[in-house]
Amino acid sequence: MSSDGISRVVQGLTTGIGFIGGDAILKLASEREIHGLTTAAGIWMTAAIGVAVGLGALGLALLATVITTLTLGASRLSAAYAERRSNTPGSNL
Repeated sequence: MSSDGISRVVQGLTTGIGFIGGDAILKLASEREIHGLTTAAGIWMTAAIGVAVGLGALGLALLATVITTLTLGASRLSAAYAERRSNTPGSNL
């Protein structure tokens, strides 16, 4: 496949994943609060890692996987800590 064809495939994939991520944000949104950003980011990164593997950039895919896993793990720990802290009697958060 030519480089022009590859760029069109990546462009189409990017557009499709953008719509899926946007839908994840909208489906989880309620009461005028924004929810689903982490889910949308996870979907996006999964697609980006898949594109990197498909293009043969295995080192980049591995690095992106490690960074994504660490970032999402830290986000989950941070959310759990904030939830625990907000449920503590006497806290002002």
